[in-house]
Amino acid sequence: MQSKASAQAIWPTDGLEPVPVCPLCGGNERALLHDGLKDFFFKCAPGEWSLFECQHCGSAFLDPRPNQQTISLAYRSYYTHRSYDVASGLSRRIWHGLRDDYLLAKFGVRSDFALWPGRWLLRLFSTGRQGVDAALARNLEPLPHSQARLLDVGCGNGNYLEFARRAGWQVQGVDFDPRAVAAARARGLDVFEGTIHLLASERACYDRITLSHILEHVFDPWDLLADCYRLLKPGGVLWLETPNIGSNGQSVFGPYWRGLEPPRHLHIFSRKSLREKLTEIGFSNVQDCFSCFATAAMWRESRLIVAKASGKRRFRYSLLGQFLAEIQARFSPDTREFITLVCVKQNDNK
Repeated sequence: MQSKASAQAIWPTDGLEPVPVCPLCGGNERALLHDGLKDFFFKCAPGEWSLFECQHCGSAFLDPRPNQQTISLAYRSYYTHRSYDVASGLSRRIWHGLRDDYLLAKFGVRSDFALWPGRWLLRLFSTGRQGVDAALARNLEPLPHSQARLLDVGCGNGNYLEFARRAGWQVQGVDFDPRAVAAARARGLDVFEGTIHLLASERACYDRITLSHILEHVFDPWDLLADCYRLLKPGGVLWLETPNIGSNGQSVFGPYWRGLEPPRHLHIFSRKSLREKLTEIGFSNVQDCFSCFATAAMWRESRLIVAKASGKRRFRYSLLGQFLAEIQARFSPDTREFITLVCVKQNDNK
């Protein structure tokens, strides 16, 4: 992990690019949302950053932002470099065993550590079941056929690929970070180093593609979604998740909201703009998914950022407020911490 001084250093001036209009819709009307943002959470990216809100589509974007030649400076000690850790501690081992038994029963995910009652206990508690399905399984459906193929874009160290492989899928991944790719390959996973453009010659070859917190990192997210559409078979499913600029957490924590993560998050979407773009590309049956764990996780980590940034804890971000935000998020997708969507490619005309 880099030092705090490193995180507060200045980004190279020749490594920045201006963003005069919204990179998501081209709108030229904007308002300053947050200024002086820093990488408080990981403390590995230098510089201070300004985030603007587009007055047309409601999304947010950095201006200026790192260019493609220097963006790697923001990933020097990122969490995707870590190897997979086996659960330690008795309570965690029990929880993982119960969870693995549930995943075995629902998805066919093999595990040597499954504890049999899990498949029944998690079904009794809808909160735990929905959290596991959304956070770990990414709403994975039963294997459609024995040769079903899954691509995880931005696969990091391969945790999800390993999960899907144990569920019977034929898996591949792609990630631009060489250290993350090395960690995934060490687990025997088929992972490309680079971007999805490595698959430019392929079409209609995957049954499922997943994008877990990737869109906010890439310079052209709409191009990435179009590539996913091309690579999916007719009837194939795209699952994606990304921070929601309209979330309760962003409203409460402001510049200390965990979802900002400057400068790795180049833009942060509004739910409306993202859903509209998926439909424009050709996806159908766009559905919101709900994770009951998202609010608790994001608010907990946002409180940590407040403590790191100010040197003291601000107790006005109460557990009661978190509870009320989670209740609202269950019924109002626009206020959720994440935009989590699943959609289908119905035809092959693109």
